[in-house]
Amino acid sequence: MQAFLIFYSGVFALLGLTGTVAVGLAATDRMILAVRHRVFMQDLHRAFAVFAVGFLITHVILQIMRGRVIPADAFLPFSGSGFAVGLGTAAADLMILVAATGAFRGSFVGIRWPWLWRAMHVTAYLSWPVAIVHGLTAGRPAADWVTMSYVVSLAVVGLALLVRMVVTVGPKDGGGPKAMRAGNAGRKAEQIRVDDVFDEEFWVTLRKEVRR
Repeated sequence: MQAFLIFYSGVFALLGLTGTVAVGLAATDRMILAVRHRVFMQDLHRAFAVFAVGFLITHVILQIMRGRVIPADAFLPFSGSGFAVGLGTAAADLMILVAATGAFRGSFVGIRWPWLWRAMHVTAYLSWPVAIVHGLTAGRPAADWVTMSYVVSLAVVGLALLVRMVVTVGPKDGGGPKAMRAGNAGRKAEQIRVDDVFDEEFWVTLRKEVRR
């Protein structure tokens, strides 16, 4: 098991991070997904994040045990084990930051600068490409299937980001600041704020559906 994880824990961590980014982007959709679907997507987003961080910690511990990196490389980028390892450390630090801001999202509600949470959380977009470069340049030459998995990861996240951009900056009914999303069948369409940082209306709508 240890030999297997030495070779593949890093790959699994990257795939988990890819899923976290892609599902997180898709979970913001207000045009296609109903409220219950968005709740499921947000749960899936968190599950991918736990998966990624778990394999990230495993990957770092095993690399230290093998003597390929020094303990300082687990926290400090570019501390002496090479540029490729430094990229991995930087990506890992950003992943931990993103996971922490996600876990403590509620603590940011009501602060003076509500945009601060999103500004910190979107560092996932930076962590992800850095992790890909690290995976392709550190250690042994990547197998063909590993390289292909990275290409698929790029395509998946690129598609999710395109959908996010279309939903966020695309044309909106009436040209006003709010976008109209159709509700469930037979229900009146509801107004949803596209730029709502903490998605308060999402939770209001969810509570209404629960009461029904």
